[in-house]
Amino acid sequence: MHRLGVILLTLILVAFIALIIVLRNPLLTAGSALQTGWMRTIAISLIVVAGLWVSVIIGTYLVSRPRTLSNGQRTIGGIAVGLLTFIVSAPLAVASAYSFETARLSSDLFGSENNSQSQTRPTLEKNDPWADKERVNILLAGGDSGAGRETELGVRTDTMMMASIDTKTGATLIIQLPRNLQYPIFAPDSPLAQAFPYGFDDGSDAFLSSVWEDAPTMYPELFENTDYPGADALKWAFEGVTGQKVDYFVLVNIDGLVKLVDAMGGVTVNVNFPIAKGGSTSDGNCGELGWIPEGPTQHLGGDDAMWYARSRCNSPGGDFGRMQRQSCLVNAVIDQADPATMLTRYEDIAQAAGDMVSTDIPQEHLSAIVDLAGRIQKGGVVNRISFVHGINGYDSSAPDFDQMHTEISDAIAATQEQVEAKNAPQPTEPAPATTETAEAPAPVESDTPAEPISGEAENVADSCGYHHEEPEGDWYIPDSVPVYTPPDSEPAQTQR
Repeated sequence: MHRLGVILLTLILVAFIALIIVLRNPLLTAGSALQTGWMRTIAISLIVVAGLWVSVIIGTYLVSRPRTLSNGQRTIGGIAVGLLTFIVSAPLAVASAYSFETARLSSDLFGSENNSQSQTRPTLEKNDPWADKERVNILLAGGDSGAGRETELGVRTDTMMMASIDTKTGATLIIQLPRNLQYPIFAPDSPLAQAFPYGFDDGSDAFLSSVWEDAPTMYPELFENTDYPGADALKWAFEGVTGQKVDYFVLVNIDGLVKLVDAMGGVTVNVNFPIAKGGSTSDGNCGELGWIPEGPTQHLGGDDAMWYARSRCNSPGGDFGRMQRQSCLVNAVIDQADPATMLTRYEDIAQAAGDMVSTDIPQEHLSAIVDLAGRIQKGGVVNRISFVHGINGYDSSAPDFDQMHTEISDAIAATQEQVEAKNAPQPTEPAPATTETAEAPAPVESDTPAEPISGEAENVADSCGYHHEEPEGDWYIPDSVPVYTPPDSEPAQTQR
């Protein structure tokens, strides 16, 4: 029994040292947590260690207790042993349960490369995954499957953007396309380019948001060798529209955010105008389910967060305004998932995440993706380019794809220049102004954000701050909806 105790103490010491090493390297932690095999091994090992510890405690008590104990002393001793076994085994049991849940989540989200087929996913070299890839492009789609919509996850991808990431510096450009972009073209080398030589046309509106469902339905024979027909179709469309090769997709069910936000205890966002819950402009019943009041740092539950993301009834900027809010909500969820919340509500959060996300990223590519995420964090440059109907010549009904290719390439180059300038050695003393190098004028501060301009990159964080916006249309907002009164330092709100 003594030897067994020494062995267990040695194993615990080794595990403790390994834990310190892992926690000091967040990327290693994330990479390990996403590996199903590792997490199952850890879960089983924790159960075994807990069982052995309980055996050692009980065995030691039975062997070493005096034979002359009274009944009262035996009772006290038994209670003490029970408490000690609980104190030792409970944390290990909880850790084991979390490990099993993580393994289940990872297995559900990230299948094995050998057990899934994709016509668009890259094949990576194990030794240096990004050796031959200057950029990795990940399609991020938001599926809106609310009331009155198809129930299959993501059959209407109302939010579509692509993260274009430099594999060396981590500099990232988010390319955001509107759902109502009409007649999108496909990658020239894709089978859909031959099927739709003049651009996607489903006999209806021919929107980009319809490609996921309608293209595979119209030409099922082109998708027999893939488990992701809708994703492959949309990836080919993004390649044609942006001129950039798409490697992976991640689909987020916007309505699935309700469970996730509730599991997190709510999420805090800036609400720039009273947001209508329910209703539509065509029916004239905007806000039939209520309103989300305006104001900075509003704490929303799951249902309100869902309406914040998908309401279009009185949204300034129409679809573009909704696209912007959805980006802000996703950013807020990521930023506010603090460790304390993750620990206390881990199983609920894991279940909600499993119901919300679909992707073709396989288990075998996770370590490389996690490493890439670390480079993005280290690079610290994330810009966005959005194409907005009626601004800078962009027309959703007749997009100029050659011009879009040029603007996206220019935005990628500008993002690269920004991260290179950020990482360049800074002079110890500022250079004096000369006739050739005049001092730059001080930036002009403004209380209102600039209008979104198609073809120009903007910093993502800037678009999610609080700034009052006038709601679209003349919808009656009940007097019961609180009116936010800003302090003197903020722009005055126009009364409704």
